[in-house]
Amino acid sequence: MFSSESFFMIAITDLDLLIVYSERIATSSNSLVKNITAPFSKESGRQNYNDVYGYFLEKCQKEGLRAAFTTSNDIIGPGKCRSYWLYLNKTWVKVQKNGYSVIIFDKISSTKIKLKASRALLFSSNKIKPFNNPDLFDLCFDKQKTYDRLTKYSIPTITIANNTRHDVNFACKELNETKNNHLNKKDFANQIVMKDRFGAGGLNVYKFRTDQIDKMASIAKKHKGVSFIIQPFVKFDKGLITQNYSFPTDIRLVYLRNKIVQAYLRIAKKGEFRCNEHRGGLLKYIPLNEVPLSVLTVSDKIINLLNTQNSLFALDFIISNNGNVYLLEANTGPGLDWNIALKENEIEAKKLIDIIVKEIKKRISIKTTNYHSKTLINSINIPIFTPLHQSL
Repeated sequence: MFSSESFFMIAITDLDLLIVYSERIATSSNSLVKNITAPFSKESGRQNYNDVYGYFLEKCQKEGLRAAFTTSNDIIGPGKCRSYWLYLNKTWVKVQKNGYSVIIFDKISSTKIKLKASRALLFSSNKIKPFNNPDLFDLCFDKQKTYDRLTKYSIPTITIANNTRHDVNFACKELNETKNNHLNKKDFANQIVMKDRFGAGGLNVYKFRTDQIDKMASIAKKHKGVSFIIQPFVKFDKGLITQNYSFPTDIRLVYLRNKIVQAYLRIAKKGEFRCNEHRGGLLKYIPLNEVPLSVLTVSDKIINLLNTQNSLFALDFIISNNGNVYLLEANTGPGLDWNIALKENEIEAKKLIDIIVKEIKKRISIKTTNYHSKTLINSINIPIFTPLHQSL
């Protein structure tokens, strides 16, 4: 069994897939610190992701794919990293050698200059193919863009130009006008939700009364590096009754190749309006026939408008207390993790990973068929995970 503290040199550097995660969360395999034995540390708050991406890599191996995990900090060129992690015999291994893949499954979405530059470098050649469509990625990453493109189906959204009281007040007036002109204005409470325009996971999301301009400005001022959008708060605590209880609930539909591959509810904990699991929400998987027809109808209309191609993405919906459906958010990075206390969630999350891996294998097969002269298999006939010193 390989030790996680060992550093291996392997003969094959060409990979079928490179999973690239943000350096803000995952640890570089280039780290020489001995006690760093896995990509996600306890301090990251994502330690369970080691099991998630360990399973991802294991599944790739079973499908005959060479896959590795790296971070944005390790990107050194288009499709290329200076080092990477492997997952062998239930153990994470640091590989101190360059890796290269044409197909990239990336989890980098940030407005930070360094991260943006790393992602730009990663895809700086048109030979490198992201798993998700770049245009769809940009649309989903920016909540204002999402609203501007899908206004008819979305909650009114206004961007605060700068985090000053003047701009907060101006944005609130504009939102109030938009809300009052909305066809279903009775769906909105006298409250405003302020959230990170580029955020995720329920972070930097706040709710205020419409008369709390000073408080909104104070919060915005504390987050100088965050661009905020504001929306009217939709009354949706009784729009969907689950297990005879009515709590704020949203419905997530996960798509691949324009087909729903998973559906689940995210139910907010008592006293909370945010449904995210990271905010204590409960995730409950449901069969497609339990998704309200009204949600499916709106979702179908959105799909027809988007250039989704073969992308993996999710659409989150809420149903107002008056029965109207709203797109809450769209994203191309639906979580692959699971609540370790719920075995069903682990099973369903692994099913999604299985679907993703099969899609990757299919794309590689098509590429190999179409371009016989460009095979991803290295000509050196050495077993993929054999240490170099053992192969000589």
